[in-house]
Amino acid sequence: MKIVRPFVIVGSCVLLLTGCYSYKPVLAPQAGTEIRARLNSEAAVRRSQGFDEPVLWFDGRIVELSNDGIALDVLVMRSNTSFQSFEVRDTLRLENSEIASIMQRKFAAGRTALVTIGGAAAVFLLVKGIEQVVGGTGDEDGGGDPTFTLPIIAKWGVRFVPAIMRPLRK
Repeated sequence: MKIVRPFVIVGSCVLLLTGCYSYKPVLAPQAGTEIRARLNSEAAVRRSQGFDEPVLWFDGRIVELSNDGIALDVLVMRSNTSFQSFEVRDTLRLENSEIASIMQRKFAAGRTALVTIGGAAAVFLLVKGIEQVVGGTGDEDGGGDPTFTLPIIAKWGVRFVPAIMRPLRK
């Protein structure tokens, strides 16, 4: 059981660092904000030429705002190797006539709390299930009940978690 403790500690730290984001419509974005600019159909067709998949929106940070459009700092390519990780960014100019809507990236506190609580509960139930099968941490006398109850709890969670998440998607 002492082997499981480092995994529980690392898992708990990862859960504390998680963050969920959503995009909310914004009328007047400010320079420096993370946005998603959804293109209208003509601009999407024009900007998709030469690509396998259609370009429907661009995600990026606003570099410059003007009366006739915006300049976005967008991610072009990201590479992670065992020795080095790097990303290539470019500034993209979008005219107001190309933009159907602009949505700002916002931190979703409710969704993050739900994911964190659910993850912590899953780690707790996993540890409890392992303790039941293995027989505890070895500190107390006797072994545990050799039944594994986690699949029953997991089956219950799979059934009810989507129902809880439905109101958060709006």
